[in-house]
Amino acid sequence: MKAEDKTKIKQAVMITVAAIFIILGILSIVQATGSNAGLGYISKIGNVILRYAVVIITNAIGIMLMSTAAGTFKGKVKNIFSITVCVYSSIMTVPLLLAFILMFPVATGATLPAFLNDMVGEIVVAFAKIFKGGWQYLIYFLGTIMSIVFLAVPIITTYCTVKELTLKEFLQKLSKKNKAENKE
Repeated sequence: MKAEDKTKIKQAVMITVAAIFIILGILSIVQATGSNAGLGYISKIGNVILRYAVVIITNAIGIMLMSTAAGTFKGKVKNIFSITVCVYSSIMTVPLLLAFILMFPVATGATLPAFLNDMVGEIVVAFAKIFKGGWQYLIYFLGTIMSIVFLAVPIITTYCTVKELTLKEFLQKLSKKNKAENKE
C-alpha cells in the first residue's frame, strides 16, 4: 500500500471518529440543557456537573481530533479546514466561557436576566453543594482559565498552520514584537 493511500485512510478514520464525537457533543449539549431530543444518555446522569463534563469532554475530543486531521492535509485544503475547525471550536467555547464568568455573580445572588440565570443557576447550586466556604469560586476561576485556553489554543495553532510557523517560531515572533513595542 502506498504512503499516500495510508495517509488517506488515516485522514478518513480521524475525520469519521471526530465527526462522531462532535455529533455526540452537540447532542450532549441539547440533552444537558433539558431537551428531550438527542440520545438520552446525558439525561440519565443525575449530577448536572457530570452532564456538562461529558459535554466538554466529547466536544474537546471531537475538536482536537478534527483539528489534527486538518493538519494532515496540504495547501488551501489544510488552511480552510483548519480555519473552519477553529471557528467551530470558538463558537462552541464562547458559551462555556460566558457560563463560567456568569457563575460569579449568580453565586453571589445577583439578579441576571432569566435566560442567563437559567443557563448557570443549576450548575452554581450543584457546585455550592459540593464546595463549601467559597471554594466554588476557585472552580469558577479555573473554569474561566480553562475556557480561555480552549479559545486561545485553536486560534494560535490555526494561525501557525496558516502562516506555516512552528509554535516556537510563533513565540519568537511574538517576543520580538513585544520587545519592539517596549522600546518605543
